[in-house]
Amino acid sequence: MSKKIIPNNRLHFIGIMGVGMSSLAIMAHELGYIVTGSDLEDTYSIEAREKLFKELGIATFSGFSATNIENKPRIVLSAAFDTNNPEVKEAKKQRLEINTFSEILGELMTNFEGIGVAGVHGKTTTTAMLAYILQEAGFAPSYMIGAPYIAGLPANGHIGQGKYFIVESDEYKKSEESNEPKFLDFPLKHVIITSIELDHPDMYQSAEDVYGAFYRLSVKIPRDGTIIACIDWPLVRRLVSRRVDRPYLTYGLDPSSQFRVVDIKEGEEMSFSILHADNQHIGPFTTKLAGAHNALNATAAIITARHLGVTDSVIIRAVRKFVGPMRRFQVLGQYNGALIIDDYAHHPTAVSAVIEAAHHRYPTKNIIVVFQPHTYSRTGRLLKEFAESLKGADKVILLNIFASAREKSGYVTIEDLIKILKPLKPDMEYRPSTTEAAKLLAGSIDSGDVVLLLGAGDVYKIYKELSQVGF
Repeated sequence: MSKKIIPNNRLHFIGIMGVGMSSLAIMAHELGYIVTGSDLEDTYSIEAREKLFKELGIATFSGFSATNIENKPRIVLSAAFDTNNPEVKEAKKQRLEINTFSEILGELMTNFEGIGVAGVHGKTTTTAMLAYILQEAGFAPSYMIGAPYIAGLPANGHIGQGKYFIVESDEYKKSEESNEPKFLDFPLKHVIITSIELDHPDMYQSAEDVYGAFYRLSVKIPRDGTIIACIDWPLVRRLVSRRVDRPYLTYGLDPSSQFRVVDIKEGEEMSFSILHADNQHIGPFTTKLAGAHNALNATAAIITARHLGVTDSVIIRAVRKFVGPMRRFQVLGQYNGALIIDDYAHHPTAVSAVIEAAHHRYPTKNIIVVFQPHTYSRTGRLLKEFAESLKGADKVILLNIFASAREKSGYVTIEDLIKILKPLKPDMEYRPSTTEAAKLLAGSIDSGDVVLLLGAGDVYKIYKELSQVGF
């Protein structure tokens, strides 16, 4: 795609070393924007992106200062920082325009045909697989994916030469000042909707509120666009029934799906097929991904790619080669013969799905779950659901609630979850830190175990800490 310089094409990124912000900055640079940025001194040195920015001619600053704001740029503000930041204060003093991540990403998509991947579950994996399939097909897509690393793709954000731009489309609010969902900032022609249920209770009071956001998203899709929807979810099914003026491709395990997932077989790899409503058999497909939930994610990517013109033979080959994003059922290694797997699952539905997938893939092993709840509002609102979701594990170890940048404390504590979980799993354990959990695992796991490190915080650190325990 040709570069397009727009009025005031200077962008200054506050928090430029973050995973998403750094990728967005590089993509903006590739499209002809003049980019600068700054970040905390600790983040600046740890992230090791300084060299790449220097090679690209992107000026970056270690630490925040009003003097970093030069030549009247537009500001791109990371969600990790607020109005107390000295550069934000200076920007307001100069009356500069302050943009969110989603606003600028939406702007970068302007000259492309946008494909959004939305849903409470499965966004990252589906986005990454679709981008990988289109890359393998020679479509040279642009994309932005919500994981720091995806095997087989050059980066989590990339500007390609093709016409398609695939973007992971989040329903969470775009800033502390605005409750507008991020995905409404994206100019989409096509959208995949993987699931709708209650999440982010600090923003949405009910599943109906979440549904309302997705309804607004569906209204934005043009009549010559496409909505690809998993109707296994009642609220997605309702959305399909109400948006009769938009073309739909429906998929799922449900027999009424236009593209029904069938013949799921689990082993060292997973295989499945897709049965079209006209009895056309598509596949079979083999994937390294695990679990029925990932068969559905793959199906969303497959039918979208077919809709865009990719041949079945290319799709079959790409699906088989695709490894998956970082922190999605990622095998980290072994300790004392036990397999250690990391997964980002932080909602009861996802926790249940990952545990079930582990049992199917490793049917003779004990499945040990180390779970780190993420955010006080989610934990408090879904306490009973979290307890139920963990029942399927052979053993559970709970960590303290991981506070987010937007939510440092809350009314709920880990003791509240322990009280509900204890009657369901009497032998559950609690440890206050990843280090203490690592010590417990080091003295108790062996070749008969698979350990799942679950959560959106820093539970993954346990794998590295196991090697430092000293047993």
